[in-house]
Amino acid sequence: MAGLKIATDTNIFPLQITEVKQNLRIDTDNFDQDAELNMMIRTAVETIEEYLGRSLITKTYDMYLDRIPYMQDDRLIEGFTVGPDLQQTQNYIILPKSPIVQVQHFKYYNDSDTESTFAASNYYVDNVGEPARLVLRKGSTFPSGDLRVANAFKIRFDAGYGTAPKDVPETIKQGINLYVSHLYENRELYIEQKQIPVPMMLESFLRPYRVLRFGSKLG
Repeated sequence: MAGLKIATDTNIFPLQITEVKQNLRIDTDNFDQDAELNMMIRTAVETIEEYLGRSLITKTYDMYLDRIPYMQDDRLIEGFTVGPDLQQTQNYIILPKSPIVQVQHFKYYNDSDTESTFAASNYYVDNVGEPARLVLRKGSTFPSGDLRVANAFKIRFDAGYGTAPKDVPETIKQGINLYVSHLYENRELYIEQKQIPVPMMLESFLRPYRVLRFGSKLG
């Protein structure tokens, strides 16, 4: 399995509360609903990040893998075949958040939980496409041997558009504003459930920014 944790979060949101108030026609000098609005902004950002497969304001993530992904032949074979049942290890690992800023390190652990570092000279980050990939260089192989069964590999990376709200694409910021307005208009339901479904109109609005993955290969 693969797991993803935030190693270093941020308190900065792509959208400021004053922008939300202006959109909702709330007096910017009225602070009575600030706590509620900030909670709605956080909910909107987290929901949209999950939908898009992106990190908006740059954060640091730890990605854990039990094993290195395997490449399998998914062809549908008719009739009978004779030959070995082989699995070939992939030469890349998909990084699950976009856009990638950098990979800080690649650690691996043996069965005694001893940590080692996989040298950065063994790989490079291919961020031309999305999702980005950590790709082995020629002649390099992923660590193997006496590795622990769970969370044998940890890749720490930074992902996001930047450290300031202005770095986030305006379309995504408008989408956050729309979703906050939707939460505010349905705030009684939101208070009960803490989250309500994303409107279909908003999904269509944000679809060009959504990072799609096909297949179920690990990593």
